[in-house]
Amino acid sequence: MMTRAIRILFVVFLAASLVAGKAFAGDKKFELSLDRNRIAIGQKAQLGASFYGTQSMPAPDIGNIDGLEVRYVGPSTMMTVLSGQVSTSITHLYSVLPLKVGKFQIGPFTFKYKGDTYTSNMVFLEASDEPIAPQPSRQGPPGQGIGAAPLGRPVAAEQVGLADRIFLTLFVDKTVAYVNELIPVTVKLYVNRLNVNDIQLPTFAQEGFSKVEFKEPKQYRERLNGLLYDVLEFRTSIFGMRAGDYRLGPASIKCNVMVRKSMPGGPGFNDDFFGPDPSAAFLDDFMSRYERYPMELKSKDIQLGVLALPSQGRPQDFSGAVGDYQFIYSANPTKLKVGDPVTLKMEINGTGNFNTVLMPKLDDTAGFKVYEAQAKTEENHKTFTQVLIPETEQMAKLPKAVFSYFDPNARHYKTISQGPIAISVEKGKEEAPSQVIGPVIPPAGAAAKADELGRDLIYIKDSPGTLRRKGDTFYRTPAFGLAFALPLVLLIIFSVYNERLTRIRTDSVYAGRLAAYRSSKKGMKALGRTMKAGDPKVFYETLFKTLQDYLGYRLSIPPPGITSAVADEALSTRDVDPAMMAKMRDLFRACDESRFGFRQPDIYKMKDDIKVLGEVIKYLERKKV
Repeated sequence: MMTRAIRILFVVFLAASLVAGKAFAGDKKFELSLDRNRIAIGQKAQLGASFYGTQSMPAPDIGNIDGLEVRYVGPSTMMTVLSGQVSTSITHLYSVLPLKVGKFQIGPFTFKYKGDTYTSNMVFLEASDEPIAPQPSRQGPPGQGIGAAPLGRPVAAEQVGLADRIFLTLFVDKTVAYVNELIPVTVKLYVNRLNVNDIQLPTFAQEGFSKVEFKEPKQYRERLNGLLYDVLEFRTSIFGMRAGDYRLGPASIKCNVMVRKSMPGGPGFNDDFFGPDPSAAFLDDFMSRYERYPMELKSKDIQLGVLALPSQGRPQDFSGAVGDYQFIYSANPTKLKVGDPVTLKMEINGTGNFNTVLMPKLDDTAGFKVYEAQAKTEENHKTFTQVLIPETEQMAKLPKAVFSYFDPNARHYKTISQGPIAISVEKGKEEAPSQVIGPVIPPAGAAAKADELGRDLIYIKDSPGTLRRKGDTFYRTPAFGLAFALPLVLLIIFSVYNERLTRIRTDSVYAGRLAAYRSSKKGMKALGRTMKAGDPKVFYETLFKTLQDYLGYRLSIPPPGITSAVADEALSTRDVDPAMMAKMRDLFRACDESRFGFRQPDIYKMKDDIKVLGEVIKYLERKKV
């Protein structure tokens, strides 16, 4: 009994030290997720409300949602150690049953707990009256290797092999999609009673597709084929850039499995960490000698087909947006004076590829001074703001806004028109005309008297002042030459400046080079500041954004759509040095490993990557690709 009590105390001490040392890395985050986005009437979906960075958060009160029946199922907690970082989470699960056909928005929800306010994202659920085949989101082992069990059949304890204990799956929500249509991709790592760490970010072949960043992995437990697995789920989205048939994958993940050296018959993969005495097993694991066994897990690949967008019925203002969207148009203020600004706000909500969503087209802006629009992209939401200034009081309405997109579910184009918005414009305040006030002319008598008094007085000058030859005139002085040449110089400067502005407006390549150069300068300064702060995650997020902005402007591609594969494909046709291409890919890989692979690069690695980034930018500036 005394030995068992010591073991338990030792386990508690180790766990407390680990948690205190890492402080449950990361801030608390509230996120909603659905196991599937389309179901039929009578089917249920599972809604998860996840809080990352804590395990003590109570279930939020979601309340009633019109058209949906929501019931609380229970909580699921998880704590893992990835590359030395402790990650904790709690997910409150709800079952969602649609009561009618339609598309439902769930969230965003605001939840207050212990003085802190948490706000979630929004998710969308579509209910149809047609049967929808269940998604095979719970895939079994790949059926390769010794002891692998057939999918769907329980595995006997004596038949459990390595292929059943740890494996990787790759799943897509759809195997046929249109160009620019988002295809959700899920990569899952299943682990059954193994100590796995140093898990890297998944990779998979994606020729012909653009990959979106991996989201923060979700952690939960799942029973499959009679075995209980710890599941690490990675999600991202891809979209096809051109029509054709492709193969996606296989997905691969590199990790290390901790195995006991003293186990007879080779590595101890069947070591049970959850035996009858958990504290004893945990203590033995820490006290025994273990070694790392590197593994690279691979999934099966998937056949995907990408369809070209139809030309029939395509609106003239269609800019490539593919998805299912809603458009909200507003303006503030609506009562103003000539010369006062009015701000237009155009919000695009829904599901789809927001990388291809451009600002809605304004019907007619005559009579307004138009400023450059600003865009802000969030999950399932994009906002455009633009400032207009009325030039006359005759402007009675703001222009109509039109947004066109292709709906892949309906398989046809849709156009949403909003406005025009009525406004009231008043004349500006008129200023009083200016008056020229001349010198006061004294009376004639007073002037004569003053002149008489000083006529016979000559004062002695201590300094003679500036001497000038008699007969010199102003036009012979340097000041006159400068005054004559100044308008000509200003005219030349204005002509050069105007020519440059005209070229920026008409030559998109030239404008992109200027924007790329400015963004690189700004990014390098930001990298210097973040490196001094010593936070690798923030540093590599800044490095990734600098790469995106510079390459996006340089290659005339929207910066949010720039990935390693997109940049590699765009530069491969421009006679770029392969060594520089390799350095660029290494920079993208370093960003991914630090931001998503749970690695902690040191200050020397960050300095090297800044130097490499400078070399790549300097080369591309000289090359003028």
